[in-house]
Amino acid sequence: MYLEIAEVRAYAVRRVNPFLGVLQVIETPGGRAISSNGVVWEIELRTERSGMWGSLNQDAKQAVYYRFGLWSADDGLVNRPLAPHLDREQLTSQYEFLIQSIQQRLQYIPFKLIDNRELWLFDKEKRQPLALLASLKPGDNPPSPEPKYWKSCLGANGVASQYRFPASRDLENLIESTASTNIYKYWVNREEDGSGLLERDGECLKVSKFPSFLLSENWPHEDQVSLVKNYIAWIAPSLLSLQHLSIDERSRLEGQLNVQAVSVEHHWHLYPETVDEKILTAARVQCRLQKAQQ
Repeated sequence: MYLEIAEVRAYAVRRVNPFLGVLQVIETPGGRAISSNGVVWEIELRTERSGMWGSLNQDAKQAVYYRFGLWSADDGLVNRPLAPHLDREQLTSQYEFLIQSIQQRLQYIPFKLIDNRELWLFDKEKRQPLALLASLKPGDNPPSPEPKYWKSCLGANGVASQYRFPASRDLENLIESTASTNIYKYWVNREEDGSGLLERDGECLKVSKFPSFLLSENWPHEDQVSLVKNYIAWIAPSLLSLQHLSIDERSRLEGQLNVQAVSVEHHWHLYPETVDEKILTAARVQCRLQKAQQ
């Protein structure tokens, strides 16, 4: 544990709908660094931009983030060509302080998750949390428009860190039909003990009401149960980056790392703990072999 200085802030947030793991974020007055694997960091520097031409506020300065480059402990900084209107000397000072801040905090990864305001899709019959649609850290504005539908993956083939679940269409159809066309979704503020307060009326839901793996496993038919469990096994490498799991839940996921081992290397640096190191090591070896074959 370390004491954070006021001008630097380090935290983590989840990538949800679909769940793709956990982002590590370090913020300084001059920029921010973001990493999805705890190894490679995207460096974004704060710069000022004037109001648009023809605007009444064209002389006003607006703070924006400029994508400066990538940094890792092994390869150092790989920066993009600098736009001609930017001050190189000022940006150099900003990125040097930001990289120093990363180096000082690498040993504390993963950082604490702070996105405890959650938008849940509810089951139309049981009125219980069904699937997580969005999560926000304190002070964030809600997405506009708010998401209505739950997604199992991105794109036709998924992404490099998590390929498309083979039965994704069947699973998404199941979630959509269970939620019904008259969609019930509610913002919930999660407490430290895992319970949640519904913003609409202040009702408190016990931690047991919220699916640990962000998708309900409580289904009436065996084929539905199997479909959801297969999906959870498929995304086990990313789910292990969650920080609220019990030892039994973590052990279950570790036993499924071989299902999509090719994504293990992208996530394992962010696992808060490991139950069986041998299983993780075997999955990492399998991951390297599969990537070599590709």
